[in-house]
Amino acid sequence: MNSTPPRNDSAPTQPGPEIQPHRAPPLLLSLVLHVVLLILIAWIASSAPKGSGEAVDRQIGIAVVHRLPDRDRYDEVTAESVETVQDDATDSASASAAAAPPADFSPPIDLQGVLSAMQSTPAPESGSGIAGDVKFDSDALGDGAGAPSRSSTGQQATAKLFGVSGSGTRFVYVFDRSDSMNGFGGLPLRSAKRELIRSLQSLSPQQQFQIIFYNENVKPFQLSGMPMTMVSGEPNHLKRAERYIEAIQAFGGTKHKGALLMALRLAPDVIFFLTDAHIPRLSQLELQVIQDRAERAGTTIHAIEFGSRAGPTPDSFLKQLAAMNNGQYQYVDVRQLRSEPAQSQAGEGIER
Repeated sequence: MNSTPPRNDSAPTQPGPEIQPHRAPPLLLSLVLHVVLLILIAWIASSAPKGSGEAVDRQIGIAVVHRLPDRDRYDEVTAESVETVQDDATDSASASAAAAPPADFSPPIDLQGVLSAMQSTPAPESGSGIAGDVKFDSDALGDGAGAPSRSSTGQQATAKLFGVSGSGTRFVYVFDRSDSMNGFGGLPLRSAKRELIRSLQSLSPQQQFQIIFYNENVKPFQLSGMPMTMVSGEPNHLKRAERYIEAIQAFGGTKHKGALLMALRLAPDVIFFLTDAHIPRLSQLELQVIQDRAERAGTTIHAIEFGSRAGPTPDSFLKQLAAMNNGQYQYVDVRQLRSEPAQSQAGEGIER
């Protein structure tokens, strides 16, 4: 008997779908790789040193050199100051353009007439009246037409300074006190003080004097509570002048013109002008202005030049200054000066 195998009525089993591992598209991988490379290149480029050559750039600056007799002095000019000057110039130009009146503008008053009246008004005889260092534009001193008239009283005398002599009753001493006078251990300044006191100590009440020390600014001698003016040679005035001289210190740069114009406003008989600065020079125009004002005031200007050479330079402007104003010129080699105290015995500086 045949046996029939049992039938399996269930459906045949189908194999399930094969699960494939997830793979990133090649385009995405390439994009990520390129982004990483670009970031790396940018980082390397930003961290590389800039500038020319292999060395790191260094800051540079500008310095102004001042040639002194025994050394050079350097003053740094900062970038901030240069930018400030440029900004100020730009602002000033803009303000001037904005404030300029129209081309057809006609002022309601006679400005030219007012200006002429102001220029013809005499200056006060008392001087500036400002204590301490005086800082102003030299042209603010006026043209000299309003200078005080010279007093006819007083006994004529002949004052001397470093071998230069001048006669009259009114003497003004204009002395440089810039930093260069500190050279050679301060010998130029000490010697100038000594000779100045020597010239003052024999003055009598019949003569008048004034002392003006200067660098960038001017510092005249003033009695307490009094304006700057000529001072009589009374003993108490001379004593105060001596203390004033001894307290003077040298520093700063040199501007000759303002000090000379201040002296000329006093209409002295004689100006003794002492400086060690052949640079900066007085220009030809400045020399002419000084000569014109000295002629109006009837003033003689003597020039004493301190230097560290055996003799003066051939083109010294101080020679020209003295020659243009009927004065004498004297060159003093500071290397030959003696180191002595500023004070000296009376009776050596003036002849009557």
